[in-house]
Amino acid sequence: MQSYLQPDVLDAAGVRVFDSWAATFGRTHTALELAPDGASYRMKTRFARFQNAPELLGLYHQVADVRTAEDLGLPTPELAGGKAETVVVPPSDTLRRYVAELADRAQAVQTGQVEPDEDNMLKVTGDGRRAALDLRLVGEDPDPAGGKIAAAARRIAAIYEAARDRTYRDARGQPAPRPGALQLVFCDVSTPAADGWNAYDELRRELARRGVPTDALRYMQDAKTHQAKASLFAACRDGQVAVLIGSTETMGVGTNVQARLVALHLDAPWRPADIEQRDGRGLRQGNQNPSIEIVRYVTEGSFDTYMWQTLERKAAFISQVSAGNLAEREIDDLGEQVLSFAEIKALATGDPRIMEKAGVDSDIDRLTRLERAHHDDQQRLRTLRATAQDRAAAALARADRIAVVAEQTTDTSGARFTMTVDGRRHTKRTDAGEHFRDVLAARLAATAPETTVEHPAVAQLAGLDIDAHTITVIENEVRVLVPDTEIDMRFVEDEWRTLDPAMLVQRLERRIQRLSDVAASVRADARAATDEATRADALLGKPWEHTDQLARLRRRQQELDGALMATDRSSTPLPLEPATPADRLRKRLDRSPAREPASGISV
Repeated sequence: MQSYLQPDVLDAAGVRVFDSWAATFGRTHTALELAPDGASYRMKTRFARFQNAPELLGLYHQVADVRTAEDLGLPTPELAGGKAETVVVPPSDTLRRYVAELADRAQAVQTGQVEPDEDNMLKVTGDGRRAALDLRLVGEDPDPAGGKIAAAARRIAAIYEAARDRTYRDARGQPAPRPGALQLVFCDVSTPAADGWNAYDELRRELARRGVPTDALRYMQDAKTHQAKASLFAACRDGQVAVLIGSTETMGVGTNVQARLVALHLDAPWRPADIEQRDGRGLRQGNQNPSIEIVRYVTEGSFDTYMWQTLERKAAFISQVSAGNLAEREIDDLGEQVLSFAEIKALATGDPRIMEKAGVDSDIDRLTRLERAHHDDQQRLRTLRATAQDRAAAALARADRIAVVAEQTTDTSGARFTMTVDGRRHTKRTDAGEHFRDVLAARLAATAPETTVEHPAVAQLAGLDIDAHTITVIENEVRVLVPDTEIDMRFVEDEWRTLDPAMLVQRLERRIQRLSDVAASVRADARAATDEATRADALLGKPWEHTDQLARLRRRQQELDGALMATDRSSTPLPLEPATPADRLRKRLDRSPAREPASGISV
């Protein structure tokens, strides 16, 4: 956007070329990742961190006028309870065993026991997300209690019953003939398929068992054309559809079905922007409900908790960047989230320290940036104090010089006027002005090209010498000035030759008579610079207020890292068969059903 909208600013900053921009505002990291074909791997270099964030945002906001929902204050529904509700689903024994198996796979990846095309952390994370939704997505036996899908079905059915008789208005503001609210269910991990088990059809079956009519439940993926989408959206707005299920990609931007939307049901997506798009389907103008529910389903002991925690942290950064009030100088890239081996092992063992570690790491990153900003501010204050002191001293010296000259002036008002030009005395302003103009015009004509000639004391007015310069460096011009004052007047040649002579003299007189005021103004500038230096001096050496907090967090981080590394080094075999990681991988692949790649990360 900057290259399109402000190339001149990038040129002036020396970052017009992308490599220069990237070197100034970014740090890169090269790692192995899944190729777009889904079957091979490649080395990919991408941004890992953005630096000099305040300067970058300062440039960007010269052309970007960002207004958030909080800024606009549009009439939108309230969020029930003031925040999204989290429904925690207890894990089954099978899920606990599978997460432990994921930890074992992660150990095999970390120690190089498998090739990257056999297994890698991206696959481990993807399988962990699928298992958190339903174990059948990874070829395991289902949760006897129904798991997350059953929990969602219970809540969706309850909301359906509570809102089935709620009335709404049509597009003309009249009562609509058909009652009933609308619920959206976002599911990115599984997609509807003609063959094989999938979460969409399972949710439909669970809802039908609980009394939700199947003809009131639709899949977003069934609307494959613009016309079909328009018809589906119209059915949602007039009450024909009670539950619409889809992915963030298919049911995000452009889904205008908010009129009756009373609840959103969510799994964990990959990006904070996905959450914003999902929530924005209901928290927007045109929704006739006074409040809506946003329900998030989290399977305890799975990847869900970590995903949501990370997403919320990233969303906070994005909000600060959008609003332009980011205090940190560096921000992490908001890319895909892949869990590390230690994190997966902690989840597998049910160790809550991983959640604490995520929060501690985030707080340390934030406070470290603030600490760096504090040290930068201290250096800036030292520079500011020195320059302010220099400005104050220079201003006082200027004020003294101007005051001395002001005391030497004589009164030239009315009949007291007298002015000497090139040795000739004049008592009329017009005569003095014409002579002054003609003398300097002649000297300008005699000035060699691309030179500046000084003409000291070419005239005397009000007891002061009037100097002049004739300049031909760029264009022919005349410069009139009074030594040791702020009087400095410039005229190009054409302007000088046509200038009203009496007006020229009167302008000089007015400037000379105001010298006392100029001296007072410069003294005020000196006092302001002195005050600025005093304020900077008061802040210099001030200790950073979060030093103790950062030290405590770093000690706790070391404790957590040591504990997690000890867990990592413990080679207690997990009760899984077969014994080797490669055999376990082959067994997992053999028993996993063929499935259509879902949106988000897919393998």
